[in-house]
Amino acid sequence: MIRFVALTAAVLLLVALSIYVLFDYHFGFIWLNQQSNLMPTTFWSVVTLFGDSHVAVALTLFLITQHKQLLPAALIATIPATLIAQSFKRGMPIDRPFSVLPEDSYIQIGRVLEMGSFPSGHTMTAAVWVGLFILFIRQNWCSYLLGGVLVLAGLSRIMVGAHWPIDVLVGAGVGLLCALFGYKVATQYQLGENKFSQGALFILPIYACFKVFTHNGGYPQGHPYIMILVAAAISYFIWLNAKPMYFAQGKS
Repeated sequence: MIRFVALTAAVLLLVALSIYVLFDYHFGFIWLNQQSNLMPTTFWSVVTLFGDSHVAVALTLFLITQHKQLLPAALIATIPATLIAQSFKRGMPIDRPFSVLPEDSYIQIGRVLEMGSFPSGHTMTAAVWVGLFILFIRQNWCSYLLGGVLVLAGLSRIMVGAHWPIDVLVGAGVGLLCALFGYKVATQYQLGENKFSQGALFILPIYACFKVFTHNGGYPQGHPYIMILVAAAISYFIWLNAKPMYFAQGKS
């Protein structure tokens, strides 16, 4: 799985570079964005919220019981991902589609973002948690499913009119590499194994769940469905942790 994640990241970055060299930075946006009509705006609003950092952290509740090192890995991966994204957005600001294109030439869904377009932060976030889920679960069928989620999350940033294709490709590639870095560090040093660190790190998904339920992430159409998904993650976590207690009481 490590090779799979690394190779996928390299391919994404190579494709982004090829588009930039052979065509232009805005290549492919209009055509892809116009395909958003193939699905309801609610669908793209839901999918794009998979790249919201609070949603991503809340969804770790599906796995943190079985994989103690997932949260440390996510925290470590987030550090370079955030530094890279913010450095480029502030140091090399590239205009988003709304600043370059006529208003009636493309489809805009949800809020209009003004900070630099490169790279896509939502796609990078989605790539980090998808990469970590793939690395920890280590099931081929799950890798393909999660890969599909990442493709849709990346496409959604173009469909909602927030990013150029190159932004998305680079965001996905860098996010996967950051996930790989976080995984390697967390597993090599066995982070998150003791009870104290588990309790301290558990604050992160609790806070993330709170933010998901109190903020729509700029996409109100998709927010109710994301809340249902996060509620399912919470329920699964509670059930998984309550099950041993139930059986222990039954035996006594």
